[in-house]
Amino acid sequence: MSANAILEAVQFVVDRQGQQTAVLLDLQTWDSLRYLLEEMAEDERLGQLMLAVEADEKFVRETTQQLYQTYLTDAEA
Repeated sequence: MSANAILEAVQFVVDRQGQQTAVLLDLQTWDSLRYLLEEMAEDERLGQLMLAVEADEKFVRETTQQLYQTYLTDAEA
């Protein structure tokens, strides 16, 4: 589901004065939104890893592997 489709699926809860007070999402839309947010977090973690490796071009193989393992561990959490 695209971001636009998620936004179109939103239903608003309004109070007696007609002011929006909450948002309702059906389960399919919620799952799509959660997946999208998880993907964004994953992209951010990968970007941080790439910056760490790029910042020090003298990494030895073990250090790079250790950074990657840390990244994978964080991604699973």
